[in-house]
Amino acid sequence: MLRMIFAITLFTLLFASCYYGVMQGAHTLGKDHITITGGVTLPAYFSADSKREAEENRIDFLEAYPTADFAIGATDRIDLGVSSFGYGVGPMVKYNFMNPAEPTAVSAMLNMNYVIPMQVMLPRLSLCAGHLFDRDLEVFAGSDVGYGPDMSNIPESEDGSHDWDSVDNTFFACIRLGCKYELKPPGSPNENLVYLPESILFQFSIPLDISRSMILAGLAITY
Repeated sequence: MLRMIFAITLFTLLFASCYYGVMQGAHTLGKDHITITGGVTLPAYFSADSKREAEENRIDFLEAYPTADFAIGATDRIDLGVSSFGYGVGPMVKYNFMNPAEPTAVSAMLNMNYVIPMQVMLPRLSLCAGHLFDRDLEVFAGSDVGYGPDMSNIPESEDGSHDWDSVDNTFFACIRLGCKYELKPPGSPNENLVYLPESILFQFSIPLDISRSMILAGLAITY
């Protein structure tokens, strides 16, 4: 378990290049429940010309990027953990405003990410509402806002590497819609299958602060 956490975190620190789309639903985990989640987000431009232009001038350009989260339910309403995204890592806290026993949840999550190449903090606040259908499927919608290095506009130096000294800070925001399917909910025949992931999440995010029309498709698996 610890080796898996280390490997996923190291991978995301090397390749996690953006901050759009928290890969979580609205419900909290429940007291003493521990999870580790790995995800990937794929940008889809609405036109081939827009994609080519973004690749050439590196303005509002996004690449596929991974994310990782380690979380534990501190109480039925509060999750604590560590998340890795946007070339960094940092603590997170999530609070469910609703009764955790109810199928509907409204939550807020705060990340404080330390961006390693620039040695600055990147705060991100996420608001999310979701509804649990039966015990397996959660459908959710949310919005993320934050402030930090402009990951979609990173200039390149002469040798082709990122020129972090020229990166500006910016406000960023997105809206997201997704679903989370529990593969082994309590009481199900799959509950004790160790090899089976706990859940799988699909999500679509739309950045609100960049000039190019695109949608981000995300997939996350939780153990």
